[in-house]
Amino acid sequence: MEEGAAQGFQAIHRLGLLGVSLLLMTLVLELVRRGRLKERYALLWLGAAGGSLLVGLFPAIIVRLADVLHFQYLTVVYTLSFLFLLAIVLAFSVVISLLSERCRVLAQESALLSQRLEELERRHE
Repeated sequence: MEEGAAQGFQAIHRLGLLGVSLLLMTLVLELVRRGRLKERYALLWLGAAGGSLLVGLFPAIIVRLADVLHFQYLTVVYTLSFLFLLAIVLAFSVVISLLSERCRVLAQESALLSQRLEELERRHE
């Protein structure tokens, strides 16, 4: 381990991060396998798990980022976590917007079909 990394990350922290990363990867892959999570959403979670796996294996990444940005280690971790959460919220906002539009179109089509069906029933009475 590098000297800077040794100051900021103890072995137990690295092992914990590695364990959580592997657990998250396993969970996401299992959810995809069972059809409970779509692949396009799984990519964001796998990216986060892969990023934390990299940090667990190479903690000098956080140390280097902290040096470059003149932040403390924890601030870098919180900033990266915040950016990840922003990405999740943005991705879900896009999906919700698309589903909302699709729902509106389906409701309009359903109303038109219902009206057409009522007209056809009245003609055959």
